[in-house]
Amino acid sequence: MSRHMKMLQDAGLVIGRRDAKWVRYRRNRDLAPEFAAVIDAVLAAERPLEEDMA
Repeated sequence: MSRHMKMLQDAGLVIGRRDAKWVRYRRNRDLAPEFAAVIDAVLAAERPLEEDMA
């Protein structure tokens, strides 16, 4: 997983912050609106799947 997150960070899509031995990632708030819209749509599409598993 860390390799994938590193690729996203290198592409500027996410920002990582070290917290002890963990790295906490969040979406880069400075993304162009077009890229942010795509990421938000993907994340929104994932939520119903998580709710179905509960």
